[in-house]
Amino acid sequence: MFGKVVKAVAVALFLFIVMLAAVVAVAAVFNGRTGIVTDLRKSILLTRPAAPLADDVVLKIVTFNIQDLYVAGRNRISRMKAIGEALCNLDPDIVGIQESFIEKDRQKLLDSIEGSRLVYNQYYKSGTVGCGLLVLSAYPIVETFFHRYEQNGKWYKFYHGDWWAGKGVALARIALPQGLIDFYDTHAHAAYGSTEYDGVRKFQMRSLARFILDSCLRTVPAVLVGDMNCAPGSIQYNTLVAGAHLQRLMNIDSKIDHIFGAPSDNYEYQVLETLPITGNVPGQTTPLSDHPGYMSTIRVRPTGTATSAASSAASRHVGVTPKVNLAKRVPASG
Repeated sequence: MFGKVVKAVAVALFLFIVMLAAVVAVAAVFNGRTGIVTDLRKSILLTRPAAPLADDVVLKIVTFNIQDLYVAGRNRISRMKAIGEALCNLDPDIVGIQESFIEKDRQKLLDSIEGSRLVYNQYYKSGTVGCGLLVLSAYPIVETFFHRYEQNGKWYKFYHGDWWAGKGVALARIALPQGLIDFYDTHAHAAYGSTEYDGVRKFQMRSLARFILDSCLRTVPAVLVGDMNCAPGSIQYNTLVAGAHLQRLMNIDSKIDHIFGAPSDNYEYQVLETLPITGNVPGQTTPLSDHPGYMSTIRVRPTGTATSAASSAASRHVGVTPKVNLAKRVPASG
């Protein structure tokens, strides 16, 4: 009798291992996918530099890691609704979301901002479970690109999940009434309470800096937001800021969540105000997320030197033939 039990357990264990291996194999095949254009040679705007802004513009920019993931993300539906309501009250111009992993929850968030100015959106599909990056905008998104980080953690540490998410940086070119702006949103590898992934995150920050320099239009302002999982003064943070010559656009301590202005001789950035986005779901003790969100109100002022940058930007991509039409309005479903 005991022998039969042992045999049954062994068979069950074997079948479990086979099934797990099959799931991992199938997932690994799909993990290389990216649902957004990654080839910058397909950018029409890089070959036809946009006109610079003629006037000052004041923008409210949000970065928010919303912790929309299974297991760790509690009370997800009520939190998505509450986060949407918070965004409606803040009335931002552009929002960069991180950890918007679950499709039905993402739709709940989009439903909750109906009636607000945030009528345009783009989700950036990548990896097996998605990178979680979502851009919301009050203005049309006319071009989108995604750069996937070449280093993304360890595939076999599925409980960490970063490799399976296919993390990277999202780019949305957005048509403001005054002209275009390049908007970047990213989520770097998590620390998980150790230094194990410090090298990976440093590599990602270097890759992010390079992508910004390669993809920004130069004639228009550019803003980067995201959960970089590194604080000011760290090697990873300094690698990013020095590599892309970024200017911090926040006037409060935000730990690992940041808003930056990208380098430009053509524009000056001024931070008017930075507000944390905190609080609980109404009627509950559940916080909106495990991260505060942040909103910076910034003024972007043209310096009058952007005209000469147009020819410089075009010369970086001589011989590149555009292969896509100017991007259309993004549907509400993302």
